[in-house]
Amino acid sequence: MGSVNLFKSILFLCICSFFNFKLFIKMKFMMTFLAAAALLFTGCDYEVPLAKEPKSLIDPALLGLWVAIPDEGAVAEEDERILILRFSDTEYLIHYPVNGADETYYRCYPIKIGGVSCVQIEAIGTNKGHIPKDVKNIFEVASYRIENAELEIKLLNNDLVDGSLKTTEALKQSFLKHTSNIELFNDPGRFRRAEK
Repeated sequence: MGSVNLFKSILFLCICSFFNFKLFIKMKFMMTFLAAAALLFTGCDYEVPLAKEPKSLIDPALLGLWVAIPDEGAVAEEDERILILRFSDTEYLIHYPVNGADETYYRCYPIKIGGVSCVQIEAIGTNKGHIPKDVKNIFEVASYRIENAELEIKLLNNDLVDGSLKTTEALKQSFLKHTSNIELFNDPGRFRRAEK
């Protein structure tokens, strides 16, 4: 969807609202790729995880500080960075945006459902503290690829996999119905490694 449509509204991905990785990524694409770090609180798209446990080891190629690549003609903002750290052999700790007004921290782990490799994301806190207990939508799912020294993150398309599903099993069944759809993940965000 790029800068024409994005995370309806991630990132990916959203993040002036504490937790919307997806909306953050969409807004930056619509307004110079991940820009203005979300002015509305809307949360992630899902109340439950697609998978409750990691399914494989982390990818060391993801680790490090990444800087958003703005859309053509746009200027990158300093806080358009994502820090991906190793938390364990099977989990990442993600800090996004780095040095932003509303920084969010995520627990992430690799999963594989119906032959589709992706990453389960869970918002765990912000630079202001814990996520309020009344906030229900704290989960997101993303796919990624690294090509030509660029990281591309796409978020699960909630037009295909409905965010109103209340159980992991229901979410998984909906996901499995769409595994062959090329639009299963959309709204790409692009990043390059930060220069040292």
